[in-house]
Amino acid sequence: MKTKRIAILSCLKATEVCSGAACFNAVNQRTNFFEVYASALVEVIAFFHCNGCTCDYEKDVSYLEKMNTMVKLKPDAIHVGKCTMIEGVECPIITEMTQSFVQNDILVVRGTH
Repeated sequence: MKTKRIAILSCLKATEVCSGAACFNAVNQRTNFFEVYASALVEVIAFFHCNGCTCDYEKDVSYLEKMNTMVKLKPDAIHVGKCTMIEGVECPIITEMTQSFVQNDILVVRGTH
């Protein structure tokens, strides 16, 4: 059985109150958006964040490096945390990030726990 390599993308601001435990619990228990891996081996290869609401994304070298790293890692899927939603609408920064992943043939799943 092939191991599914996944990553989880969350909001930097949310890390002020979020430990990531609910996302990891959902992965480990194969619940919610991770049910699709019920009979699979799963390796979480990254748990990463945007670089914040005030970041200059076109010039931020650390952001660009992070994005390049994720593309090189080529996970089977990147799950986008529910913390990336603002009043029911996905954060525009997260939308741009996910579009880049899709353009690089990486499956984006909107949802974790």
